[in-house]
Amino acid sequence: MLARLIHFGSDDCHRLMVLRSAGYAVEECESLLQLGKSLSAGDSAEALLFSDGEGISPEAALAVARAASSLPSILFRSSTRTFPDSEFDLIVPSLTPPEVWLNDVDTLIERTRATVRR
Repeated sequence: MLARLIHFGSDDCHRLMVLRSAGYAVEECESLLQLGKSLSAGDSAEALLFSDGEGISPEAALAVARAASSLPSILFRSSTRTFPDSEFDLIVPSLTPPEVWLNDVDTLIERTRATVRR
């Protein structure tokens, strides 16, 4: 069973199309307010996706997300900015092939599901 995901930021590398074609349901949030509303709506998402494109602060979005949720967080890199690795559960470098990062996303979600079932 594939998951519902929440994405914050711009999809400049067409990753959301790849996720949707793999069967994921992806909700896009373009503002911190929209992200907060999506997380508090009660719909069950299984992971949070963040992009770090120009003018986007994944750190601020992660702070909003952490205040409302303990979902695993995935950062899709698009810039050369540095982030502490410990802030995100998975960091996907910008030129990583889709088959690699999609497998990493699948693995993280399955690992999280297994932890929750215990």
